[in-house]
Amino acid sequence: MKKSIIFLVSIFAGVVLFSGCSAKTEPIRTYTLSPVLDFGRASHSPYRSKTVIVAYPTNINGKASKSLNFSYHALEVGRYHYAKWSANNSQLILNSTIRALDKSSIFKSTVDYTTLAYADYLLESEVYEFYHRVREDSSDAVFTIKFNLIDMSNNWVVRSRKFSYRIPTPTKNAQGYVAATNKALTLMSRDLVRWLAQ
Repeated sequence: MKKSIIFLVSIFAGVVLFSGCSAKTEPIRTYTLSPVLDFGRASHSPYRSKTVIVAYPTNINGKASKSLNFSYHALEVGRYHYAKWSANNSQLILNSTIRALDKSSIFKSTVDYTTLAYADYLLESEVYEFYHRVREDSSDAVFTIKFNLIDMSNNWVVRSRKFSYRIPTPTKNAQGYVAATNKALTLMSRDLVRWLAQ
């Protein structure tokens, strides 16, 4: 009897040990946003001699985070457990916006919101949508953002525009969503520069 109990305990311990060793946890993959800025200096700009501060983007649906969010239903929102952004989404959008304005030379100088310098303008942005939309017949990266250009001499909004993108993903997973989101940021960067240069 004693031998059979020891035998059963040793088998149970072996099974637990084997299952523990064979179970693999999927590593968390970290993604970033790096839009393709395939444009040069803007040929015309009404702000060429002006400076601009780019404000930290606000997120009207909640706080900024490193989560990659998805929706499989109109009333359902979730996040990928094994994927995250390298920085929170607002910071990545801020970086992309500053890079686009720097490259286009729309303004004499472009700085971020942490500066103590005086600037002629403030560029605010509000993120409305930033998620992976998956339905039975479609899979898209959805990105909607509104920009407000504010004259710092009187705090008036001199220009305002909303940009909205829905880019099909090559795959229905986090990696496909990131690829499509980078395309959306590429389009947004180009459209923002064209709008400000008018």
